[in-house]
Amino acid sequence: MNPARQIDWRTIIALNVVSIFSQIGQFGIGFVVLPLWLAQHGLNVTELGLLASAEWLGMLVGLAIAPRLNTRFGHRAVISIGLLVTILAFAAMPTIGRFIWSPAVALLGVGMGLRWIGLEPWLYRIAPSEGRGRLVGFHETLIGIAPILAPVLTKWVGIMGSGPLVLGMVFTALAFLPLAFARPIPKGATESVAHPNRDNTWVRNNILALGVATAVIGGFTEAAFSGLFPIFGAGRDLSPDQMVTLLSFFGLGGLLLQYLMGWLADHRGLAFAVLVNASITVLMAVLTSLPLGFNGLAFTFFALGGTITAYLTLAIVASTKAGHGDLSVNVRLISMAYTASSIFGPFSAGFVMKMLTSDALIWLVGVLGAALCGYVLYQSRREPSSNGHSAG
Repeated sequence: MNPARQIDWRTIIALNVVSIFSQIGQFGIGFVVLPLWLAQHGLNVTELGLLASAEWLGMLVGLAIAPRLNTRFGHRAVISIGLLVTILAFAAMPTIGRFIWSPAVALLGVGMGLRWIGLEPWLYRIAPSEGRGRLVGFHETLIGIAPILAPVLTKWVGIMGSGPLVLGMVFTALAFLPLAFARPIPKGATESVAHPNRDNTWVRNNILALGVATAVIGGFTEAAFSGLFPIFGAGRDLSPDQMVTLLSFFGLGGLLLQYLMGWLADHRGLAFAVLVNASITVLMAVLTSLPLGFNGLAFTFFALGGTITAYLTLAIVASTKAGHGDLSVNVRLISMAYTASSIFGPFSAGFVMKMLTSDALIWLVGVLGAALCGYVLYQSRREPSSNGHSAG
């Protein structure tokens, strides 16, 4: 990176604010609150699972087409298209009725995928390469506001009417304001590409493999948990207000614990951070499966919010250190792995819950966390002894 090049703080701040507003509308309302809204309108576990899967499938489509659109139309246009698609999808749901819900939720996913790939490469390219890791952690912490604020605002407007959908439209539209203040990427600005030597190529590829594995487990877990939580809550005889409150605790954990996991990855290595994160997830899943009272569930949901959200944070950290060093390629690979697994999460978990019990959702969370622990331990045993340290 050219030391004479000044950091464009105006654009960095503007794009982070775009992320905050759009994440509240697209993810906070569209992915966290919307399943609860749909459940209140009579959808069963199978229907909820299919709709949640359709939403993640739409995101995968958005992620797949966004890079080419970035090249042809520019990042700002792709972000704008993603925001507009989301607003139209929210607007269609209460006015047309049940038969439009499947394509509408798929469009919500498309809009979020376009915004994700339109914004993040833009943001990370204008940041100094030595500060990208901290920027990833800071950015993930900021967007962690969404799953906290969205349920709180939903309690204010009510879950039964069109209020949550209006909130989604409003916050998504607000993202256009800071977007107008972001400057284009300078023509001379290019992504820094690391060129690992033969001694560390294996380690860097190992980090990328760990990042992909963490993204796959994280996508499956988060999509299943957020999409089918209303069925789990109903099985525990929780009221809609109690479920919204638990979602708020879940989001609060996702906000407050991301920096801690990023710090752990910086100081003890990525593999160690992933192992700790997955182990805590298993422990919290075991506790949640017990007949806890509401206060006990609030504690476990806070912890699960942090660890389940941190799967993606740690996977993105891996993308900044891994592979051949091309940031856009690595981020795209992680995001595609996360989203592809998210498609199957709600559908698969819904099938298991229908065959067994609503508590099977939390059992699945624990089993997946244990599987990731096993992968990390297996991967560490395969590392060449000449490296002398663990990957990450």
